[in-house]
Amino acid sequence: MNKSESIKALATALQLFQVKVGKIKKDAKNPFFKSTYASLSNILESIDAPLIESGLVFSQFPSDENGLTTILMHAESGEWMECKYDMKPAKNDPQGIGSAIT
Repeated sequence: MNKSESIKALATALQLFQVKVGKIKKDAKNPFFKSTYASLSNILESIDAPLIESGLVFSQFPSDENGLTTILMHAESGEWMECKYDMKPAKNDPQGIGSAIT
């Protein structure tokens, strides 16, 4: 993980975000495991307003050969945190890499 020199304002914004977002409801079913989960569209919809209200922005982008980098930024202070995740696609072709990123 990489981060800006200070993350004080970012940490305060994250605390505010966590209070505002609350618990995300599980809105989808997985019949194979007979369980429920929060769909990606529900998660993104649930966090949209709390992110804005907290002054937070995130972005994800492919990096290196099979990596995915996520960066979280505090708009006002410019503070940031970044982490890279290396994925192992089932097949090393464009579809396999796309599936791993998704």
